[in-house]
Amino acid sequence: MQERLRSPMAKRLDLEIVQDGVYATAELKETATGNFCHWFVSGISANGLPAMLVDIAVPLVSTSRPDRLSEADAFAKKYIIPLALGLKLTPGAGESIPPLGVEERGYLFEAHMEHHFSQNRLGKLTLQRQTEALFKMATFLEVLTPVKLIAKFQGVGTGTVESRVQRGRASGAIPKASDVRAKKELLKKGL
Repeated sequence: MQERLRSPMAKRLDLEIVQDGVYATAELKETATGNFCHWFVSGISANGLPAMLVDIAVPLVSTSRPDRLSEADAFAKKYIIPLALGLKLTPGAGESIPPLGVEERGYLFEAHMEHHFSQNRLGKLTLQRQTEALFKMATFLEVLTPVKLIAKFQGVGTGTVESRVQRGRASGAIPKASDVRAKKELLKKGL
């Protein structure tokens, strides 16, 4: 395995790993809501041609740049590289997948919401904490009407959910809408 850390002045690559025909690059990103590492991995697919295999952003716990690099490297060795090595053998490696439409994101959110928040899985989670978690899941999936879907699921009015979301934002449990928009803009710009 060959591994190389890039100069901090490098434009987009903070870490590169080469192993068994897989080439992985990572970019560390800092946003208003946390730090993460964005991996792009390519390799020689089953048809003998280079193909993109993995595109994944992984949240990081570490706060300093050296610690984030170390954490990203360890994660890659344990999960990213083995995943890519397995994927490069599949016939569909490198095929792009169409993005989810609005309706599909809504259905996906509802399925995950029902799985995690069914009565037998709730434990001692308060309605406030449930709402905060659900809203963050919906934001992650870019669901267009999260308050409406959460209200329907919880059997309450949208005003009740909106109040819980406001309390969650005030406490810091839910990122402020402006922070989420800022994060999306940074990601679009590749910063």
